[in-house]
Amino acid sequence: MIDHFKNFKMPRYEQVRWHIQTLLTESKWDENTPLPTEQEFADKYQVSVGTVRKAVEKLVEDGVLIKQQGKGTFLKRPDFNSSLLRFFKFRDRDACYVTPTGVVTKIMVIDGVDDINEKLNIAKNKALIYIERMRMVEDKVLLSERIWLPKSRYQAFADLEPEDFENLLYPFYYTKCGQFVSSAVETLFFVTDHSDPYLANTKQENLVKVCRIAKNLEGEPIEYRESYGLAGKFSYEINIT
Repeated sequence: MIDHFKNFKMPRYEQVRWHIQTLLTESKWDENTPLPTEQEFADKYQVSVGTVRKAVEKLVEDGVLIKQQGKGTFLKRPDFNSSLLRFFKFRDRDACYVTPTGVVTKIMVIDGVDDINEKLNIAKNKALIYIERMRMVEDKVLLSERIWLPKSRYQAFADLEPEDFENLLYPFYYTKCGQFVSSAVETLFFVTDHSDPYLANTKQENLVKVCRIAKNLEGEPIEYRESYGLAGKFSYEINIT
């Protein structure tokens, strides 16, 4: 199964790791379905169980897989809601912390935008799917988002209406288009003199802008997103141990 790597100076466990990662990408693996056992992988790739174990441990370390005691090894989906709540703390009327609900308000196919296409690592002339989305708590808009996707990866979205989208986008990307978000890089800015139609802020109210490039299992960018929130709602929390 991995003989075509024999001319490359790549450790055996890295070859197995690459094959497992390819399997997860190409088969649209269900994150609720356990992977084959280490022995099954060893038989499949004709290597030792120890080699497979090292490959799996590397994928766990990379955040691709997660081991659940007594259940097996699973594809891991990062908790991006927790990422969002690092920057903003939202409370309901009972003063309890809550995760906002996502509401898509606009979706359209647009021509390529030079700097966006560059972030997505696609040619300048490639079309994009453009989405506007609100994050709400009890009918109040707390975050405003603009999202750009490569149309070539999200062809099925071209025929969708805003009401067709589910609350959580990343699982929807996967079920509808087979695009699995495995990791992301976020950059945060404080923005002045910018009014947002969804937040209905004045230019005297500063905003926080969070830019995110989301990547698939192969490390390729598959989404660029800009999220805006009122600076007065901003907080940053991190545990240092």
